[in-house]
Amino acid sequence: MFQKMFLSAVLFSCVFAQAKTVRSLDQVSGEIHSNEIAAEYDYQMSGTAKPDGFGSVARSDGATANALVKLLAPQTKTANIGLIGLRKWQGNQYIASFCAYHEPMKWEYATEKSRYVHCSNNTQTYRQITFAVVEQKNGAWQLAAEPYTEMFKPQNRQTERNVRRSAFSLENRDGDTVIGKMDRLDLAPYRLNRNTRAFGVRYTAHVGYAGGGAMNQAMTLFAVLNGKLKPVLTVNTYQFADLAGDWNPDSTRQHHVESAEYILKMSPKQTHGFYNIVWRETRSRRPQQKTFTWQPAKQRYVESKSR
Repeated sequence: MFQKMFLSAVLFSCVFAQAKTVRSLDQVSGEIHSNEIAAEYDYQMSGTAKPDGFGSVARSDGATANALVKLLAPQTKTANIGLIGLRKWQGNQYIASFCAYHEPMKWEYATEKSRYVHCSNNTQTYRQITFAVVEQKNGAWQLAAEPYTEMFKPQNRQTERNVRRSAFSLENRDGDTVIGKMDRLDLAPYRLNRNTRAFGVRYTAHVGYAGGGAMNQAMTLFAVLNGKLKPVLTVNTYQFADLAGDWNPDSTRQHHVESAEYILKMSPKQTHGFYNIVWRETRSRRPQQKTFTWQPAKQRYVESKSR
């Protein structure tokens, strides 16, 4: 039982666990030791497709798409929808994902044969992001709990305070707080207590430079509490940077590669009836570590301060 209580996920620290300079760009991938970072790096550099992280619905599947839109955003114009996802979770329950923009999707992102897969501020300006737990009864999709929804003002009317309050905000390499690009669901069995299970939503922020780039990822855990889906913990999940440096005599260019990652573990210890969550550095002789404990008044986890 003790062994089953421990789970792990890739996490990030502001102090890099790894930093190395390589001779040329083609050597950068050899310094990436995380499958999560490697998949994103290959996608950014080569366009290599990543696994479908949300169970995206085909645009030709009008019955499923219309049923989910009716539940999650009945007033939304079809042309403005970027993401509709449906992935099996637990029992007969599914996680439904939804993202819409203020303006219609650009045609190159939304052909009749494509899928509802886009949820990025780089594509359009967010209007709504919703996650929900749904189940099918008598052939019809129904809500199993009140969904979690964020509504966004047009980008030129957003305030830093509103961005920081979002469950999907994170800092990019330049230190700016942004709303992330939805990356994937994390359906590891995050058991908060005997009766409560959470799932994660991972999202990313990218910064491009003349000779390289950087990408950060964060994750928010969601759980159903008192009939409502709520965010209960937000953590950074990784940081990676590929920064171009000096030119070599053979016209190749050196690259400074930085990365950091952590694991997230559910502790057997409890606070107010919820398992503590331990955030711990990997690949380090002196790992950093934080513990998050449940706070009933806030209905979420907060960092436990050492005394």
